[in-house]
Amino acid sequence: MPSPEAAGLLMLGVNHRTAPVERRELIALSLEEARGALRDLAADSGLSECALLSTCNRTEVYAFAASPEAAERSIRAGFVKLRGADLLEPGPHRYRMLGPDAASHVMRVAGGVDSMVLGEMQILGQVKDAHALAREESALGVRMDKLLATAVRAGKRARAETAIGAGAVSVASAAVSLAAKVFDELAGRSVVVVGAGETGRLAGQHFAERSPGRLRIANRTLEKATALAAELDGEGIPLSELGRALADADVAVCATGSPAPVVTAEMVTTAMRRRPNRPLVLIDIAVPRDVDPSAERDNVFLYSIDALQTIVDQSLARRRREVPRVEEIVREECERYFAWLRGLDATPVLKELREHFERVREAEVRKSMRHFSKDEQDRVERLTRSLVNKLLHLPTTRLKMIEPGSPMGLTRLDAVRELFGLDEELEKYEVDRGA
Repeated sequence: MPSPEAAGLLMLGVNHRTAPVERRELIALSLEEARGALRDLAADSGLSECALLSTCNRTEVYAFAASPEAAERSIRAGFVKLRGADLLEPGPHRYRMLGPDAASHVMRVAGGVDSMVLGEMQILGQVKDAHALAREESALGVRMDKLLATAVRAGKRARAETAIGAGAVSVASAAVSLAAKVFDELAGRSVVVVGAGETGRLAGQHFAERSPGRLRIANRTLEKATALAAELDGEGIPLSELGRALADADVAVCATGSPAPVVTAEMVTTAMRRRPNRPLVLIDIAVPRDVDPSAERDNVFLYSIDALQTIVDQSLARRRREVPRVEEIVREECERYFAWLRGLDATPVLKELREHFERVREAEVRKSMRHFSKDEQDRVERLTRSLVNKLLHLPTTRLKMIEPGSPMGLTRLDAVRELFGLDEELEKYEVDRGA
């Protein structure tokens, strides 16, 4: 059962499912804006703990508060201050979740099942960054800290235990997959990206991650080619030099907006004469096509956008099959988090602390009992029980004085659990009993 402590958790947000890009652009925050928003929220007496996740596809605010309604007003007022408009007002663009639903949501986000591209890898890093930022701005309390840490663990498990992130799910990443099938290893290979628009940029980024020996960006406007190449540690060249570039390239990815082919059959023939017995992979992801279809010949492997889309569709189908397993991981991590939340109360902490001391006492006594007579064994039992009681008397008294639900009280209780490894013992117990 979810912990009553989770009832104070609120999440407000917009994402790619609920809001068009124009709305998302209005509410998205820069790093410095996010810092300022967190400082303001953390200074609000009604918000004891908060975090903010802002990407191109979503902006979400998480908070623990005594009154979720009052917390919502504070969060919305913060965005009015930043943007001059109530961008989180009730309506079709925003969503609101409380308690367990909010906790489950952030874990699903980290696991990649709530992304625009199913299983995308970047979101887990973005959740980590949101966690770090909230810590830097002193906006975290023990509950939010644990929630985001658990979400990151769920995301890591999703990627380690399932294939939710496997395969290419964009045309640009599919281009890399195709090239890798021909050459096995792309490191050290020579790559030419034709076109410096958004698709060319994505293709260049994917190839740059594979450590090519040479990466050139060819574009009709040299300035744009040079600017993109600088970002990718490559070289910009004018489109007029494309023929020479093909002569020593291993892979060429074409993504211009040209109405006519920019790679002609004659250009390919000339290039192949200068590179006998070396294969050339031409990947055409432009519509209309950038490569003349008749350019394919011996040692030239030409792939159209249709071939890439087949790879994307196969990868997405595979990822969709993994969603139930990721949802199971989210469920497991939510239960683990709620169990930890239930432990943030003096009564269960005292019970687990006493049980911890009793297990240690019993283990040590058991090891020595064979050396004692029956009378001596009874005396050892009484002595060790008395010793445990005396050791726990002052901690028990202090823990009972903690104000329930107070930030300082939660911090102290969490510290006790951490110092004595109570969560680790609970997890070991659950594994041993097959929970």
